[in-house]
Amino acid sequence: MDERMCSRPGCRRYADRTVTVDYGAQLLVVGPLQPASRRGAIEGSYDLCEPHAERATGPAGWQVARHEPGRAAW
Repeated sequence: MDERMCSRPGCRRYADRTVTVDYGAQLLVVGPLQPASRRGAIEGSYDLCEPHAERATGPAGWQVARHEPGRAAW
């Protein structure tokens, strides 16, 4: 198990999702935990626990894409 902590301040849960923000496309992408995000290789990415990832939204007008097995992406 990759024991990364959730990026949300004060959260003590382990991260199991990576959220990547694309400001140019006004898009938030929620997907499986990405190995590269740990090293900062994915600009604008944050590791979150399941509850925080489920509630992740962007500013008004932004789209959120969720990539999870067995779920629709939009």
